[in-house]
Amino acid sequence: MNIGRIFILVFLIWIFIYTASYGVWTWKRENKLGAIMLMLLAAASLALPVYALLFREG
Repeated sequence: MNIGRIFILVFLIWIFIYTASYGVWTWKRENKLGAIMLMLLAAASLALPVYALLFREG
């Protein structure tokens, strides 16, 4: 892994944590469906780019 990929992974993890914490805040405000959707969005925003970054051709 080069330094560029490490910076990208750190940035993606930061986005995941920020979005997931908003999902927790939404859950505490009794908006369960919104919180679930935010958690799915957070998971997708981490999983898809990491998959593309680690398993792409070339």
